[in-house]
Amino acid sequence: MLQGNVQPQELIQAIRSVEKHIPPSSIPPPHPDEIFYVECHPDPDTQKDVVLWDDILQAFENAVHVRHRAKIVPFLKGKDLRILEPRRIAVMLDTVLDVIVGSKEGSSPTSVSERTAPGLLQEAENTDRVTVVSQDNITSTTSVRRNPVYGLVETAMENYTHIDRPLAFPSARGPHAALDDLTPAVKDIPTNPRPDDDNNSQQRGPQSATANVSMELQFARTIISAGEGDKDAQVALGDMYKDGKVVPQNYQTAMDWYFKAVEQGDAAGQQRVGVLYDEGFGVPQNYSTAMNWYLKSAEQGNAAAQYNIGGLYHYAHGVPRDYAQAMKWYLKVAEGGHAGSQYNIGELYYFGRGVRQDYAQAMEWYLMAASQGHALSQFSLGVLYDQGQGVPQDDTQAMDWFLKAAQ
Repeated sequence: MLQGNVQPQELIQAIRSVEKHIPPSSIPPPHPDEIFYVECHPDPDTQKDVVLWDDILQAFENAVHVRHRAKIVPFLKGKDLRILEPRRIAVMLDTVLDVIVGSKEGSSPTSVSERTAPGLLQEAENTDRVTVVSQDNITSTTSVRRNPVYGLVETAMENYTHIDRPLAFPSARGPHAALDDLTPAVKDIPTNPRPDDDNNSQQRGPQSATANVSMELQFARTIISAGEGDKDAQVALGDMYKDGKVVPQNYQTAMDWYFKAVEQGDAAGQQRVGVLYDEGFGVPQNYSTAMNWYLKSAEQGNAAAQYNIGGLYHYAHGVPRDYAQAMKWYLKVAEGGHAGSQYNIGELYYFGRGVRQDYAQAMEWYLMAASQGHALSQFSLGVLYDQGQGVPQDDTQAMDWFLKAAQ
């Protein structure tokens, strides 16, 4: 979804400035505030979509060349191998290109935002052009499109006046299992110890260079789409910052991106904000606030939020423990194939919480989740066979399920 004056058929190239002395290996992933957008044009000579070098110079007057990671992006050449005039480079969509800049003599700023005093960079409303007012009161206009500016996070809270939005974020607590759609919470420990439900905690070998490049490309595409107002991309970008994938973990930045999606009424964004409060990630832990966000999301049919609400009732987080309510919310999504809810329903039957203890029913629900690769359900099936609970005791079957879970 594009916003502002960007039309669906319009091509734009994302760029940012990088100091000449910084080696490619030391350059961090692009941040939304660093990104500018330059219009692309069809090239009559090469039939390619191109960006004009002069347009790049309007954004970064000290530009030296353009680079994509460690590779310099060349100017387009004609059949005689001479650089075409006016100078231009081929467009690389879904990629944030690095414009390498050198400092002007006697000064260090290199980008438009750095060359102007605070408050002097003004983006005209309903226009694609940025007016730069210099300290000598000389104005100039460029065709560079700045990353869209959204309202403050507090704006999203106008319709949620019963929920507090923190003005400042304290240091985050240590990580623990999040009640989201990916990490079922397990807090009832049976006689036989059960591992934490965190399939992502297993150690992984180092990623290949190809995988790293793919992740960087995914991040570039996500950050461009999020900046243009795509709410799904905004939630995905928030997830990257929450989990510390590709970028350093930053719960405040994650919250900010989730709220951009919430401003558009997005249910997934509401659920993610609830998770941050539920877990106390970047904010004081507040189950009541988490519940309010989950309910907003669940009203729109968000399965993860419905599962989260079941978890709050299951473990008496912010509400009185109510296994019947937990079962009600789990069933809303379990019947649709949500593995975490299926597992938790199995747990309720296994321990006889809110229902009559029934190992056969527990096995049915464990099997549904286990068939989707849910490791804890596979482990639980191993326990049933190992103990002969609801089924004849069978060491072979127990070992088979334990191995599936271990893998």
